[in-house]
Amino acid sequence: MRFSTLIFTSALSVLGFGSPTVLPGTPGAAAIAPREISMMPAAPQWTIEVLQRACNPADTSCKWSFRINDKSGAPATQCSFTIKGKPASQTGGAGFKCGVYTVGAGWSGAFGPGNGFTTLSVVNSQTRNIVWPAYTDKQLAGARVVSPDQSYAPVKLA
Repeated sequence: MRFSTLIFTSALSVLGFGSPTVLPGTPGAAAIAPREISMMPAAPQWTIEVLQRACNPADTSCKWSFRINDKSGAPATQCSFTIKGKPASQTGGAGFKCGVYTVGAGWSGAFGPGNGFTTLSVVNSQTRNIVWPAYTDKQLAGARVVSPDQSYAPVKLA
């Protein structure tokens, strides 16, 4: 048995599965402990539907509205919140409650002038899954509804 375990674990190592870890209390046999775990749940992509950001002319207030469709079979969850700041279109916010979801927003100008974008964080507090939808300033300009809707793979929070 020890010989076949050695061959099996050696094969795993050669195939790129890393070295086995001997677990305490496992007499004479090497048990393989995971060196990593996937944080991608077996869940369908979430779609952010009819997303719109409408800012006032002074850019001191922006209202966000959209639906979160997690493809669970339940109706999509309506979400809306307002962010105030100067400029509001580049101001972040957090803790917005939308049903079982908590939403945050953060703006970045990392790609230089005229290439700004906003990334949302959408967390399901029951399943502890999160998506990070992102939209360019160009997509959000003029209070247009973003089209087509965008889908994102959820990640499991530890």
